[in-house]
Amino acid sequence: MKKAIFLALCLSVFGSHQIAAAQISFNINMFLGEKMLDDDDWGKYDNQFEFGIMADIKGKEWPISLVANIFYSSDSESDYDETWHHYDYSYSYYAEEAFTTEFNLGIKKIFSLPYSWNIYVAGGGAAIYGGVEVTEEVYIDDGHYWDWDSDSEDDIGFGYWGSVGIYKTLWEHFNIGLDIRYSSAEVELYDKDREAGGFHVGMFLGYSWAGL
Repeated sequence: MKKAIFLALCLSVFGSHQIAAAQISFNINMFLGEKMLDDDDWGKYDNQFEFGIMADIKGKEWPISLVANIFYSSDSESDYDETWHHYDYSYSYYAEEAFTTEFNLGIKKIFSLPYSWNIYVAGGGAAIYGGVEVTEEVYIDDGHYWDWDSDSEDDIGFGYWGSVGIYKTLWEHFNIGLDIRYSSAEVELYDKDREAGGFHVGMFLGYSWAGL
């Protein structure tokens, strides 16, 4: 009798989870593109390669989806020089990188179109972490001189984001689409307020689950 009751409870719990899962729809997509920042604030690093993860979830009776995104963008340069100085061999190295990381929370409205096409508008709050790292090294191989220096500045700011996009769902589960977005938040780097958001343009690929 106890075994029968335990089995019935297990089946009821499993069944309720199956029903809940069946009523949930979600998308999870990988984004690849470019982030365009203010060149007055970021100079030669104003166009950064960007990748990220975009996710949304929607209950059967919900009018909108809940959204969580994370994006990372960066651009860098480095230089390595080898020269002879008299009888001493020397080399120098220089590297600089600028980067941002965005965390987005918000809402999304998806409009279904014929032939498995979808368009959406979305927006919400953003936390953007941005920074710059500089590394320099100079060495002369006579045992008398060695210099290594690194410096970095970083900060986090809070603001907003908004996006529009279009995608097609292939074979009921695989998304391919285009996303265009704008974000804004200021960070303080080297005693100056800088806009760490910008325009984002990219393609995305992902997985879709449509609840019943």
